[in-house]
Amino acid sequence: MQRHHGFGHPLPMGVRNGSESDKLSQVAAILRNTTGHDFHGYKRATFLRRVQRRMQVAQVETLEQYLEILRNRFDEPLQLFNDLLIGVTKFFRDRREFEFLEEQVIPRLFQGKHTGDSLRIWVLGCSTGEEAYSLAMLLREHAETLDTAPRIQIFASDIDGRALATARVGRYASSIVGEVAPERLRRWFVKEGDTYVVSKELRELCVFSQHSIVKDPPFSRLDMVSCRNLLIYLDAELQNRVIPIFHFAIRPGGYLFLGNAENVSRHAQLFTPVERSFRVFQRIDTDSNVHATFPTMQLAGAGRAPAPPIQQRSPSNALVRAGERIADRYAPAYAVLDEQFEVLHFSSQAGRFIRPGGGTPSLNLLNLIHRDLRLDLRSALSRAERDRSPVHVKGIQVHEDAATWAVNLFVEPTADSDVPRGYVVLFQEVEAREPVELPAPDDSVHDDGHVQVLENELRITRERLQSMIEELESTNEELKSSNEEVTTVNGELAHRVQELAHANSDLKNLLESTQIATVFLDNELRVTNFTPAVTDILPLVESDIQRPISHIKLHVDYDQLQDDARRVIRTLAVLDREIENPTTHARYMVRVLPYRTVDNFIGGAVLTFMDVTPLTRAERALRSSEQRLRTLMEGIPQLVWRSLDGGRWTWSSPQWSSYTGQDDAESLELGWLQAVHPDDREPTMNAWLGSASSGGLDIEHRLFNAAEQGYRWFHTRSAPVRDERGQVLEWLGTCTESDNLRRLQEEQRVLVAELQHRTRNLITVVQSVAKQTVQTTQSMPEFAVKFDDRLAALSRVQGLLSQSDNMPTTIGALLRMELEALGAEPDQKRIVAEGPNVALRKSTVQTLALALHELATNALKHGALAVDTGTLSIRWEVVSGSDTPARLKLLWIEEGASTQLRDDRDEVSGFGRRLIEKALPYSHGAQTRYELSDTRLECEIQLPLNPVNG
Repeated sequence: MQRHHGFGHPLPMGVRNGSESDKLSQVAAILRNTTGHDFHGYKRATFLRRVQRRMQVAQVETLEQYLEILRNRFDEPLQLFNDLLIGVTKFFRDRREFEFLEEQVIPRLFQGKHTGDSLRIWVLGCSTGEEAYSLAMLLREHAETLDTAPRIQIFASDIDGRALATARVGRYASSIVGEVAPERLRRWFVKEGDTYVVSKELRELCVFSQHSIVKDPPFSRLDMVSCRNLLIYLDAELQNRVIPIFHFAIRPGGYLFLGNAENVSRHAQLFTPVERSFRVFQRIDTDSNVHATFPTMQLAGAGRAPAPPIQQRSPSNALVRAGERIADRYAPAYAVLDEQFEVLHFSSQAGRFIRPGGGTPSLNLLNLIHRDLRLDLRSALSRAERDRSPVHVKGIQVHEDAATWAVNLFVEPTADSDVPRGYVVLFQEVEAREPVELPAPDDSVHDDGHVQVLENELRITRERLQSMIEELESTNEELKSSNEEVTTVNGELAHRVQELAHANSDLKNLLESTQIATVFLDNELRVTNFTPAVTDILPLVESDIQRPISHIKLHVDYDQLQDDARRVIRTLAVLDREIENPTTHARYMVRVLPYRTVDNFIGGAVLTFMDVTPLTRAERALRSSEQRLRTLMEGIPQLVWRSLDGGRWTWSSPQWSSYTGQDDAESLELGWLQAVHPDDREPTMNAWLGSASSGGLDIEHRLFNAAEQGYRWFHTRSAPVRDERGQVLEWLGTCTESDNLRRLQEEQRVLVAELQHRTRNLITVVQSVAKQTVQTTQSMPEFAVKFDDRLAALSRVQGLLSQSDNMPTTIGALLRMELEALGAEPDQKRIVAEGPNVALRKSTVQTLALALHELATNALKHGALAVDTGTLSIRWEVVSGSDTPARLKLLWIEEGASTQLRDDRDEVSGFGRRLIEKALPYSHGAQTRYELSDTRLECEIQLPLNPVNG
């Protein structure tokens, strides 16, 4: 056979005869074996265009050459397969159809369904998923209006694995903002950089799978099938197999949603239109004997390359020819035809029935057949073509050279799916007769033989007449159908004429009422039309129509007009230019566009002049205002930002990027949260959620400092920016660093606590001094003198401690202070004070100072300094052992005191001695020794030192 199933139309470049049509079928077979997908049912024209494109890429001219490439290059079948996949889709494609679906069909899908039920949708040819997600949005939005909504399941299928991978991820370019309404974009998508990602809630409604309606079993119990712009690529026979499958898969009363160029008119017993113009159909619960034919290909084989076909041994050509000669000798006469009735093969016995006519040679059997068989053969072929079933015509009388014989005619169309359409015509000679002698003129006209001949001729004539009547009826039906189509076309044309008249009226009114100055030029730059507003720029009148634009003197400085128009006509690129009227200083934005006819031919150029003078002034004022505002925002130390509700930032100042290290894009939406300390993110977002009711954001949190690689405290505030109706448009906020303030506050808190602690300690010491003084005095005056003296010493110590808050107190400074306070200079010859510069612990200073004060006071009143011959030696050093920490060793030695003074000293020195022998060891871990003889006092104090004091 010359043509394979699905490829029964004229062949273009590279496909010029039947053998090459077989090669085209081989292309489809190679695709089926390598990819698992059968394109034999693909529309021929589309298939050929895609094959031709690959032939051009491969730089071959014939199908034989391309078949070699398909067989030898492992990647070429996949390249051809990818070219055959036409993935044209977008969100809510054909918006009016989706609006009808949303308003009329989807509410019906939910009728009678409650919680626990399922609403099942199948989207075929889903490509990258836009259509599936569009339906998911509509279904989910309607479900949210119901109290008891069913579970939504959307099965989306395609044979393109790459497109399905994109659909599963659900990430789309920012161009979808022109396809999806802003409310839906915010509700169902998450913006990530310059892309939009489908929300998890929507993505979980859709199950994407690789599925072929040709070879895989369908889904079932579906409420709706959406198969838009898929059937247009399938031939009629494959459509007749697919549509009953849809009928099987859809529940009674379910819906079928097709593309605007598709229909199910040949299956009116299966589907009834809900709205024909929107291609929405409803399943008919019919008892029709039309049954769905399901694919028989094994599912387990999907995704695996089929096993290579079994190579059979080819017999020799001589053996084939010998077999054909034997078959022709014993077989009846026959001819094999293609679907155009062109002869592909004759048997050797068929020559008896062939009588070629004169003129141009032809292989059409109707032009070659014996004239007595032509009418019956034409009728039989017509019926076989119409019914696709065998046709038998018996007893056809054939006259040849005064001989007559009867012929039975058998016409059978080919029915195998793997064989191209065609017909086999068999000629069976029933009986042979001797030539009939013509009767003599004087023979009787009632001769029985003659009557029989006439009767046979009458019977043949009746049969031929019946055949002609049947053909005429068939032709009349076709003419009636054509007339109806012509009537429909005429009605559409009349409607178009009315629309054209309305359009012309609308255009006329538009041109007269528009305030946009517009002028139309043809390819020769002659004026063809203009709007009244253009007269302020070009002094045009009606008589200027068809005048060259070069003849018109412009009111504006636009010497490039003709060059711009020619450039746009040549390049088809839109051109914009700003010009000025030198007299009025008005400024205009000129846009030059190509003038396209309805047939998409370029018929000239269109120039529009928009007065942008107010806009230009406003832009200048706005730029100046923005510059001042930007200077202010960039000059202040605060980090400034703008945000929508919920903390979705739309802008941040350069200070933010400089401080946190985030660039402008990273801080947008909720990206700024990454610069907030992890512990502060949740409180910050909670504050944002409450900002609408509280009138603004007011919170302290920590922000990342890129320079220090750490966090610092900031005080963040925001205020709403409202429109004239009081609605919040956005939020303007600042972040002010409060880290230094918090540090000062902390230092103040510590200082107050230290002051309180010191005060408590001082009061305790004063109480102890008072108590000890009372115990060692005999009268109130004596108590007053001693207590005042000890308070003065305590006061001096506190003064020293206050002065040395930022530096430690040394033992030398403490001794000098006490001796100078009592009028005894350490550098006198009688007083020796020497030792290293050793710092004391603050906790030790106060007790040690009181002890030294008591020693110095007793030395002046009752000790060595009370007599002229007495001496005082004070030496100190730092001592340490191998296994003991460093200690300060102070040795106080008085020599030359009198015995009487010693007795007085022993009587009054109880307070100082208790400080040395009890208070210092108990409170500070000191080791002390106090020895008093007749004329000598020796006191040794050893105090532990901090590691830094050694």
